[in-house]
Amino acid sequence: MTNNTNHSYFKIAEYIDPGLPEYADNPLIAALGYIYSANEVVTMLENRPKFDSKEINLKGHVRVHAISRLTRDFFVPQTMHLVLEQKLSQLIRKSYLGRNPKTATFKRKLNQIRSIIQNQDLSSYVHSEINSNASSMAIAGISGAGKSTATNKILNSYDKVIYHPEYQLIQVPWIKIDCPYDGSLSEFCESFFIALDKRLNTRYRDKYTAGRPTIGKLIADVADLCLIHAVGLIVVDEFQHMNLAKSGGEKKMINFLVTLVNVVEVSIVLIGTPTALRLFSNEFRQARRASGEGSIVWDKMAFDENWDVFLGELFQYQWLESHTELDEAFTHLLYNLSQGIPDIAVKLFCIAQAKAILLADSPTEECLTIGLFNDVFEEEFSIVRPMLDALRTNDHSALKNCKDIVIPNIESGLLNGFDHLKAAPLKTPKRIETGDSLQNDVVNNAISTLVSMGVTEDIVRPLVQDCIASNPEVSLIDIIHQATSSFATTNVANTKKGTKKKIKSTINKVKEGDWGQLSQSDLRKVYVSKSDTMYKALSENGHIYPIERLLAG
Repeated sequence: MTNNTNHSYFKIAEYIDPGLPEYADNPLIAALGYIYSANEVVTMLENRPKFDSKEINLKGHVRVHAISRLTRDFFVPQTMHLVLEQKLSQLIRKSYLGRNPKTATFKRKLNQIRSIIQNQDLSSYVHSEINSNASSMAIAGISGAGKSTATNKILNSYDKVIYHPEYQLIQVPWIKIDCPYDGSLSEFCESFFIALDKRLNTRYRDKYTAGRPTIGKLIADVADLCLIHAVGLIVVDEFQHMNLAKSGGEKKMINFLVTLVNVVEVSIVLIGTPTALRLFSNEFRQARRASGEGSIVWDKMAFDENWDVFLGELFQYQWLESHTELDEAFTHLLYNLSQGIPDIAVKLFCIAQAKAILLADSPTEECLTIGLFNDVFEEEFSIVRPMLDALRTNDHSALKNCKDIVIPNIESGLLNGFDHLKAAPLKTPKRIETGDSLQNDVVNNAISTLVSMGVTEDIVRPLVQDCIASNPEVSLIDIIHQATSSFATTNVANTKKGTKKKIKSTINKVKEGDWGQLSQSDLRKVYVSKSDTMYKALSENGHIYPIERLLAG
């Protein structure tokens, strides 16, 4: 039972007497720890997010991040969770009753099973009467009811790997795998190798998938590794994907899992949505240990005191400037909208808070309202409406047709809130008034250039300001063009009207010989004073906008 795995990474087994002789005398069970009481399970499972009332004073965009803690860290145990913990606790321990490394028959039994595995003759043991203590169970329920979350929390109360130095044995009490989206058995086997590699820092995937092995070989290798590493429980999540398996694929997968129960003595738990109920009720019941521990139908929360407690806990976590008290109206509304599905209720509560923060114009408006909850539900949860309508009317047939509905994540709801802000016009001052040095340079250069062309500053300045106001990113050349065009249009319009009043020319008629006497801003002075090209002279005197500054900005 040894391999090349580095044992120093794993917890060394500590043997605890759980109170039952059949458990205490088996190292694989005694190393699992005590059997939890109901109160201990509640303490172990419950979770609350960090909350400091001072955070309410933070900026809104910061508080939105705090709100998302609820989706990660808010968990209120219900009676169903206690039932699930008891069942999983028994399934893991029962799988080891026939695998006790202290007994003389242990190695002999292992050799017999490995012989069956290596001959790839597992299929003949699907309906056999082998005396196996392992068992199986199905958990079926709607998306968001908390099946997978609760199972993960319970499984994580057990060590992932335990090393037994006395027996040179590495024990993997449980392992969880998602059913392949197409129900492929070969993909399932590969997922098993990957999951085990992550646990043990091994390379089983590379070893067992090289060379395009047959399905029979892959199955045998999975079974062998379950035996070598004393795997106690395999949890297969998203089992409704088996409905998409190719012809005969679902039966092969189920037969394989049942064989693991009957031959290798590994307990199996299948988790899926209502679409998988047909597989649970039909195929698995035909196998010998298909419903060993029965099935758990994970229903929505009932509208009773448990719902009141759940919402009462949830409403304590408000990052809003105006706290909203839970009353009967909110209790009924949230149950009607979520239909008692915790995941929907929590996400609805989070997104409603985020939108209250983002949309409020004053602290008093930053609160939860019935209208806000209804709006958020309409905007963010329309995809789950068919499922919720089926729950509302107890339409079990419609529920089975709600194939793998994905409940929206909170991120999309928060992003939609920010989209609203992006759509609203920002109240920003015009750039000409901000004192921006880059823009002021453009304005001053434009005015200087136009004045040098003979237009007085009292006419130039409003023209330039109008150009900047209409387009803060306008270039120097465009300002000159728009200003001169506007000036010319005004003159033409006045001429067409037959205006007797003539616009007095502001252009100074100076003889070319006297251009050197003009001001430095006059283009004629620049022309006669140039020592190089006209472009360089204009640039040196600030009449050409340095394009590199625009590119750099």
